[in-house]
Amino acid sequence: MKLRMLLTWTLLVSLSTISIELTAQPDEAPSLEGIIDLHAHVGPETGMLNFNRAFDAIEAAQLAKIYGMRGIVFKEHHTETASWAYLVSQMVPGVELYGGIVLNRAVGGINPVAVEAMALSRGDHGRVVYMPTIDAEYRNRNPDDAVVVTRNGELIPEVYEVLDIMAEHNLGLSTGHLSPEETLLLIREAREAGVEQIYVQHPNHSGMPVSMADMKEMIRLGAYIEVVLSGDGLDGGGSAVVDMVNPVIDFGPQKLADMRELGPDNIVLTTDLGQPNRVDYARAFEMALTILAESGFSQDEIDVMTRRNPARFLGLE
Repeated sequence: MKLRMLLTWTLLVSLSTISIELTAQPDEAPSLEGIIDLHAHVGPETGMLNFNRAFDAIEAAQLAKIYGMRGIVFKEHHTETASWAYLVSQMVPGVELYGGIVLNRAVGGINPVAVEAMALSRGDHGRVVYMPTIDAEYRNRNPDDAVVVTRNGELIPEVYEVLDIMAEHNLGLSTGHLSPEETLLLIREAREAGVEQIYVQHPNHSGMPVSMADMKEMIRLGAYIEVVLSGDGLDGGGSAVVDMVNPVIDFGPQKLADMRELGPDNIVLTTDLGQPNRVDYARAFEMALTILAESGFSQDEIDVMTRRNPARFLGLE
């Protein structure tokens, strides 16, 4: 125990010298108390990826803590992150850290054993199962490398096994990079299997067009719609909000109009950040909260999208 305390203290001291900018928020910035980012990309990334991450899991946790956020969910496309969340929670106390598993090829695709192992990892930090993202059949340019979720308009048997495990362990579902048709089917079957918490991963972002009618049907079936702050500032008619050091968040008129039409009660606002040369998770939320208030969203509506709905999704309320 003494050795563990000594190691933790040594690490915390070393964190104070991290080279990234970890400065306290200015007095005029909106408070991030209670904010949970459900979608934070962190390193260490694998060489299988063709992109990098600006922060590792320790640095991301430290950012969240310094800015007063309640919690953050680590996401990595090729491995489970519940074990990361457990370890980092021992090093950076005072912020709630969670992870999950993305069902891409690196974990065996639709792999019920991997999902159960994540669910049973120490500390109960594994909370999210993501359907395939970069390996999803809908997005993969090489069909031989795709992770299949449906055949002939039906979910494959392994998906039902995963849903049963999720229901047993009260895990949340992110729909990944599936097609709108696959997503609608998945939500129906997940709810039937007893999965209570679902969010539709960033529709109308990253080349994943979904109609307003389909999004409303997804909500009717029992899912939240995720709205993300990452982007190039131009997709979907949005406009960029630029931090002069670390651009950029995409939070323009179209996203705001969609949020108003869908209704704040049905939205989780996340960053989907962690890329190099972009603003960090906390600063993104500071800018977004300011824009929401200036655009006529009430404090209660903002709290629902950034605090209460994310907490409910993780089973914290």
